[in-house]
Amino acid sequence: MKTILCLLCCLFPLLVTAHTPKEVAEGNNKFALSLFHRMQGITANENQCWSPFSISTALAMVYAGARNETALQMSRTLNFDPSETFHNDFRKLLKRVDEGTEGKIRLNIANGLWAQRGFEFLDAYLALTHSGYGSELKNVDFTDNAAREKTRIDINTWVERKTNDRIKDLLGRGDLNSMTRLVLVNAIYFYGDWAEPFKKESTRPDEFSLTDGTLITVPFMNRQDRYGYYEDPEIQAIEIPYRGNRASMVIFLPKKNKPMKAFADSFDFNHYGEMMDSMKFTDVRLSLPKFRVDFKLDLSGTLSAMGMPLAFSQEGADFSGMTGKRDLFISNVIHQAFVSVDEKGTEAAAATAVTMCMMAAPDKVRPVVFNADHPFVFLIRDNETGSILFMGKIMKPVTPE
Repeated sequence: MKTILCLLCCLFPLLVTAHTPKEVAEGNNKFALSLFHRMQGITANENQCWSPFSISTALAMVYAGARNETALQMSRTLNFDPSETFHNDFRKLLKRVDEGTEGKIRLNIANGLWAQRGFEFLDAYLALTHSGYGSELKNVDFTDNAAREKTRIDINTWVERKTNDRIKDLLGRGDLNSMTRLVLVNAIYFYGDWAEPFKKESTRPDEFSLTDGTLITVPFMNRQDRYGYYEDPEIQAIEIPYRGNRASMVIFLPKKNKPMKAFADSFDFNHYGEMMDSMKFTDVRLSLPKFRVDFKLDLSGTLSAMGMPLAFSQEGADFSGMTGKRDLFISNVIHQAFVSVDEKGTEAAAATAVTMCMMAAPDKVRPVVFNADHPFVFLIRDNETGSILFMGKIMKPVTPE
């Protein structure tokens, strides 16, 4: 009896860890905030933007083929649930994020796989990525130089089409090589009109203070309305809804005497949740600069440092769930994103490409004043699931064309 009880105690956590789509979204958001902290060490004083949802989705398709310690490291780093229901719950999350957006926002999420022709992938893995993530499969030849270059251009063209031509040249020359066997790509496109647009005649130039105290003049949009609002001695936060209230932009503005770094250090999943839960509708006189951000980076080193180095190791990676063998590793995780904010609304796009190579050396009452006139953090969230779709910070606004 004692032995049976011990076995039940060991099994019980596994029986109760099955996640719902909401919990998958929370796990993705925890990863988003962890990545935010890591990103502060990269071009800290420059504008940034990325789509944690795109990154999580692309890596979830990779995770489907991870096994043993490689899978465990990915699970911990990405906050993916190790239970067998995870991919089905992620599929449900993708469905919930996408459904019910008609007439409110425009949202397009697409996944694609480009696999080496003749290289044997497990039918179960390909079936899972298709049924769970709707991935399109294309068989190509990475071993031939001309065919490989054509594939690179084809992938970039696919990404451009799925992102309304906003993400161009995701894969550069050299990102694919003769040892590449699989490229997994997620693309996401978002467009939302503000629920209440800013009037163009209310846009006027004003000063924005940079981190070093330098003042630059940029166009600020102005509007007074009731918004979800939060304030404490360190921060102001505001939620600006898009049409239909299906999504919103949330801006976190550190107080002027509080540096961005101090806020970034404290901005974790719990802090984020506390602020969102504490928001109350308040009359706010809002001033927000128009801005545009283009950003691209290779996340391989960042993800490895966050806790999943085995996935990038030629010696240690275990993606036997893809091929039945331990013969693949992640060579690159390339992410590119774009966000543009003006009087009418917000356009945002992103794409993530994960390239996998064989294990051999590759080729190489009185209105509150909310004046965002100094560096701030922003995110775009799906209000139905709470998923953070895009995230970034503005250190020096660049006006959209």
